[in-house]
Amino acid sequence: MKKQQSILIIGAGPNNIQHGDEVDSATYQVATYLHRAGVTTILADNNPFSYSLNDSSVIDYSSIGPLTVEHLITLIDKYHPQAILPTLGNRQAFLLTQELMEKGILREKEIRLLGIPEATVRQINNPILLERTLRQMDAPMKKIATVNNYPDALEEANKLGYPVIIRSVLPKITSTRQIVHDQNELAAAVSKCLSQSRAGQVYVQQSLAGYKEIEVVVQRDKSGTMMMLGMIEDMDPIGIHAGDSIAFNPAQTLLDRQIQDMRDVAFAITRKLRIVGVNHIQFALDPVSDQFYVIKSSPYFDRMVSFVAQSTGYPIAMVSAQLYLGNTLRNIDLGPGFTKHAALVEPVMDHIAARVPVWGFNPEQSQKQLLGTEKKSVGTVFGIGRSPAEALFKAIESRYHEPTDFHLKTQEKLSEDELIDRLVHPHVGRLFSLLEAMRRGYTAYELVEMTKIDPFYFDQLSKMKELIGELVEHPGKEPVLVKAKHNGLSNQLIAKLWKTTPKQVYQMMQDHNLTVKYKEVEPSAGEFDQHTQTFYSAYEDENEALTLPQPSALFIGTGGLRLGLSNAGDFFVASMMMQLHRQNYHTIIMNCNPSSVTLNTLIADKRYIEPASAENVLSVVEIDQPQLIFIPASYTNLLETLKKYDLQSKVITLPDDRLGNLKPKSNQLLALDYLWDGNTAKFLASTAALQSAINLDYAMVNLRLPAKISHTELIQLQNKAQKVIEQQTNPGFYQVVFEQQGMEYKALTIQSVSLPEVAFLSKSLGINLPALLGQVVSDENFNLANVEIPQPGGTVVYRASFPFKSFHIKDEKTPGPEKVIGAEIQFMD
Repeated sequence: MKKQQSILIIGAGPNNIQHGDEVDSATYQVATYLHRAGVTTILADNNPFSYSLNDSSVIDYSSIGPLTVEHLITLIDKYHPQAILPTLGNRQAFLLTQELMEKGILREKEIRLLGIPEATVRQINNPILLERTLRQMDAPMKKIATVNNYPDALEEANKLGYPVIIRSVLPKITSTRQIVHDQNELAAAVSKCLSQSRAGQVYVQQSLAGYKEIEVVVQRDKSGTMMMLGMIEDMDPIGIHAGDSIAFNPAQTLLDRQIQDMRDVAFAITRKLRIVGVNHIQFALDPVSDQFYVIKSSPYFDRMVSFVAQSTGYPIAMVSAQLYLGNTLRNIDLGPGFTKHAALVEPVMDHIAARVPVWGFNPEQSQKQLLGTEKKSVGTVFGIGRSPAEALFKAIESRYHEPTDFHLKTQEKLSEDELIDRLVHPHVGRLFSLLEAMRRGYTAYELVEMTKIDPFYFDQLSKMKELIGELVEHPGKEPVLVKAKHNGLSNQLIAKLWKTTPKQVYQMMQDHNLTVKYKEVEPSAGEFDQHTQTFYSAYEDENEALTLPQPSALFIGTGGLRLGLSNAGDFFVASMMMQLHRQNYHTIIMNCNPSSVTLNTLIADKRYIEPASAENVLSVVEIDQPQLIFIPASYTNLLETLKKYDLQSKVITLPDDRLGNLKPKSNQLLALDYLWDGNTAKFLASTAALQSAINLDYAMVNLRLPAKISHTELIQLQNKAQKVIEQQTNPGFYQVVFEQQGMEYKALTIQSVSLPEVAFLSKSLGINLPALLGQVVSDENFNLANVEIPQPGGTVVYRASFPFKSFHIKDEKTPGPEKVIGAEIQFMD
């Protein structure tokens, strides 16, 4: 195949419930290898939190504009790409690609699609067409019908038998996917889904609620060679969205024949659809009859693909980039860290990875959020261990500010009726309710009947419950401590159960020579001499993590995607890491978000998949002896705890990723943004809040840059702001917020610029601001006064997006920055 000279990559747009930072991470990796192959890369996206959009070293042309077919046509006319890559833009990229096909643009301009044929794009966008194709090849499929009115939906539902699933055809934004149990629920579901369909149609599908959900990630090259990269088992059954379920890689309860049968069908589907690159197929398995059904085929990068890549050590994005260029698996060289033909060897694991969802609710909202077929989680984190229980303990503690007692006290307060209701109606804290039920004497058989979860997982939960019980009953006992550490319990949880401090637990470990070792995550389970420089902790004899060359810097990642921060934290940390690289530091990341761009081998020299706790930081410091440690300001407990230890490393606090408490105002709000290095206050930009369409308030969630004020007014406000900035102690990004009162502006407050706003400013000004701060805090010879800050030629607008429709939460008030799930940026004429 002739190598493509230029490729247009369609981005995914603002983060939402369906996709997050995994798209940005995959884009950066794929674009890097395309660029190295001499390909001109063009990225169309409007996500201000994207790291890829800011990196001109791998993206030749970053086009920030609306993700519409009209804008894509403009880019095609301007850059004349020979190919389009839609597999890095989630479902929206497939819909846009089909629009380009229907307008005849691809044929007229002789543009090829990479990774997927045109016919397959149509089938992925239309489940009816896909079902027809898969039935022709005898793939086991659930029954599905398309209707455009309630009477036809009623007829189809009666044929299929209740429950059925109703969902939109070609949804406008995020569609409702609803399980309907009887005729009374059907009318409302059909009406709602019809209103959300661009085609004015809905699907009526056979429900497979209660079956096991199995997810298979496979890969194919142009010659037809295929391999399975991972088979993941969701702990929760069908009926709960896969993104909201706890998931394990590899699958834990399947028989070999079940694995082989689903593997064969996944291969057959990928072959039939002529996919080149990655394909994610979801199955529903009846544990009684062994019958399974194909639920969905997703031939694009998503959260599950990133989870498989991080948990196996197999570089999926790197390989896919070369497959897109026509290379074959047999001829791909993964580099010096891998054995020959490693790209062709299916990953094998000698560890277990557990992925758990990250929620976007406060405790009060959590009580109202039941789990179902519509996704509710906003992100994921994962843990790695030798057993499912160990991996699960680590994954849970990797969630942002998870209570140190694992919600145990809260669950104990539940009445019997409340507990039963939580068991029957799944909710966001389901795991802890299951542990509480087992503590109260519910048998595994009873819980299996109530939840449809496989008995194997109750065996694992029972081990977790018993271990917690042992700790409570035997405080301070060494054998129990050893057992707890081997099973992944943190010092914080042990200290909570023993009514002592984590430092005392740490000291007890030192007294008994109980030291952590690190095992490498690589895709051959130790069969070959391969090195990915990705590690997880284990209390075993051999340590596989060696000290990096000096100087080195340790970064603590911001963790799983969450409301208010989105993946702006990943953008910030990754940008600073790359700046330290340029200053010849070796970079180390501790992160637990499988989707994070910071875990890329292109950005981090070494990766630790561990919760951001003091004990883990101290262990890594002992091994790698970094000169610098970067920690987000919101990890207050970690920062305070580390002050109690005699660290030789310099701890640098990253800007606060928490958001200010500034309430919406009836008057115009305006902010002046600065970078302060302790000596120089460098003015960045002025931003003004846009008026809310709901109640006409002003809140710092939708912004305009620059603010509409005269040059004279700007100088006056700068003089006021400069004096306030120069009183700050620590270097960082600061903004002075003013409120317009009559003809004047009154200073309201000074606060850190939130990380989402830093990302917006970076895109607007065309300068990587986190990298600039990296120089300020790490290079003593750097002089900020000599830096020129470019200004945009016109107006730039930032609009935040919120998940209220997906959560079915009616928020009549002006939503604040803490509820932002994503945003889009637009350069105005």
